Amino acid sequence: MQDPIGSHPTRDEQLDVLISILADTVPEGGSVLDLGCGTGYVDWLLLKRRGDVHLTGLDLKMDSLTVASEALGEWEANVVLEQSDLSSPAALESVEKGYDAAFTALVFHDLDDEAKQACIQGSADRLKPGGLFLVYDRVRLDAPACFPLQRAVWNRIERVHGRGMRSADDFAAYEADLASNNRPARLVDYQAWMKEAGFKTQLLHLHGNVMLIGGIKTA
Repeated sequence: MQDPIGSHPTRDEQLDVLISILADTVPEGGSVLDLGCGTGYVDWLLLKRRGDVHLTGLDLKMDSLTVASEALGEWEANVVLEQSDLSSPAALESVEKGYDAAFTALVFHDLDDEAKQACIQGSADRLKPGGLFLVYDRVRLDAPACFPLQRAVWNRIERVHGRGMRSADDFAAYEADLASNNRPARLVDYQAWMKEAGFKTQLLHLHGNVMLIGGIKTA
């Protein structure tokens, strides 16, 4: 299956980290919830490693769910795909409880902060005690004085990978370049929201301005 966001220069590495964490920690025959599964690419990566996993994928677009259903057909007995609008506070109300893990991959930056918080809390409510929650997404830069350091990281990514993640001449240009539907949250926001939802959190991977943060349900 082809990655629908294949142009992202560090995505392969970060997705491999995400999948490795799920593959190594979800118990045999365990259940995983994907918030914003799209065409099913990340789920396909997971099921190739762990075909025993029972997976539920949520997405707004029926066309994407149709593609995902075809792509994941080999594991049809273990896959449930449902339409859900993650921008709604009620997005997870119909989802059953008792999951071993939940994750989201490059979806949350499309949501406003209230919806992000609702998805984090809703995921916590549907995880077993000790359950794992992973967020792979962009983080919002919020320190203008440090922006030259970020530019140096982006320049290095372009030099090493042959293509850039993004670029901006200065912090003002970075903020001006954020589209109205591109609403990344700050790392400190994610840490606060996940703590409020009862997660013990840790930053697991950061490359450029794209992070993978994990939480274990402790409350």
